[in-house]
Amino acid sequence: MKKTDPIREHITNLLTKAEAHVDLREALKDFPRELRGHKPEGSPHTPWQLLEHIRIAQWDILEFSRSAKHKSPKWPDEYWPKTAEPPTEKRGTKA
Repeated sequence: MKKTDPIREHITNLLTKAEAHVDLREALKDFPRELRGHKPEGSPHTPWQLLEHIRIAQWDILEFSRSAKHKSPKWPDEYWPKTAEPPTEKRGTKA
């Protein structure tokens, strides 16, 4: 029987299983739509800005890993969304 490479198995688990961490999709599934662009008191960012920051950083890591020609966004400005609120459905993008 062929054994799976332990590093490959670990990466697969990180991408597909919650294990000791909360699954991001599960943690956000019931998050109130009206609070996505609301900055909690004492916080420098809205929940949507934090989520978009995670998406941009993960995209950058993936593209850096896939191509030596990849140019990362300018730090820190291009790792954060320009608006506090997510795009709306009226702009053609689901929020």
